[in-house]
Order: sequence, then C-alpha cells, then structure tokens
Amino acid sequence: MTEVRRRGRPRDEGRDEAILDAAREALLRDGYAGLSMEKVAAAAGVGKPTLYRRWPSKAALVGDAVAHAALALAPDLRLSHSDTADVAGQVTDWCRAYAAAAGDPHHAAMILALTAAAAESPHAAESLYRRHTRAQHQAVVDCLREGVHSGEFRADADLEAVADALIGSVLYQLLTHTATTSATRVENLLQTLLAGLRARD
Repeated sequence: MTEVRRRGRPRDEGRDEAILDAAREALLRDGYAGLSMEKVAAAAGVGKPTLYRRWPSKAALVGDAVAHAALALAPDLRLSHSDTADVAGQVTDWCRAYAAAAGDPHHAAMILALTAAAAESPHAAESLYRRHTRAQHQAVVDCLREGVHSGEFRADADLEAVADALIGSVLYQLLTHTATTSATRVENLLQTLLAGLRARD
C-alpha cells in the first residue's frame, strides 16, 4: 500500500497555546479594541504570517482564545437535570452563578470581547453564536422545557423568549457597565419571569 503523505507541516500545539495565552492577556489588559494581531504575534514570539495562517481575523482569534479558556460555558454555569428536579430552583441557581461570573473582571473581559468581535462582522457573529452562546441558550430552554413537561411551568410559555431575557439582561449590564448591580437586577427579573411561567392551578 502506498503511503499517503499529508501536505504541509502539522500544527505546533505549543505555539498555538502561546498565541492564545498572549491573546487572552491582551484582552484582559487592553480589551478587544486594544488587541491587534501584531501585538499578539509579538507577545507570542511568532511572525504575523504564522498568526494569520491559523486565524484569518482578530474575531476568529478572540473566539478561539475564549473557547480555549472554557470561559463562555464554564462548568459551574451548566444546568443539571434529574427526574425529581425543582426546575425553578435550577434556573435560579444558574442565573445567580451567571450574574456572579459576569461581575468577575476576568469573565467580563472575555464576554465583552466576544460581543465586540460579533459586532465587527456578521460572519463572525454567526460563528461566535454557534460556538459560545447557542449551547448556553439551548441549555436554559431545555431546562425550562423540563418544567413544562413536569407541570411546573405553563405549556404555552415562550421559553425561547425567557432564555433571551435572562442571558440578554446580563449582557446588557456588561455593555452598559452596570454589572456591579447585575445580581440584584437579574434576581428581580428572574422572579418576575418565574412568576409568569408557573402553571396556574
């Protein structure tokens, strides 16, 4: 059997890690606006061509940097599921954790960077949504749907809209620099939404 050779050199995982570390450090220090491909290449000790072969744009680099750090979908923000779950309690716990994470400067910088990258390019926005926001949004909808199936929530509730409101309220407060009050505001919104979701006797 003739051996088939792969074209090009294999990617150097150590070099990729150095680049992603440099990108995250730049985001924390300078924000998305202050990050440039040139600065990241210099900090990582690589040439710009090396950087652009791996990531064609700043938005793509930021998306990978955040995903690699596992910050967009941190484990403690995932919803748990069980047959006897109190769905309202699960959503409350998740929402409180999400608001607390948004108030952490490290998480906030990453979330704001993703938002800025999405605003820069419609193509980037779709890609970043698929990789970061969609799974979180779907997890909230799935958990709420369990509440509908168990009879805890109304069957006619718009679960997509509820998930939009919960996630969007935290993002809005980050964008308007009011994340320090995020926990209180999100808690108030959450209780209002849950009151409307609960099945009527």
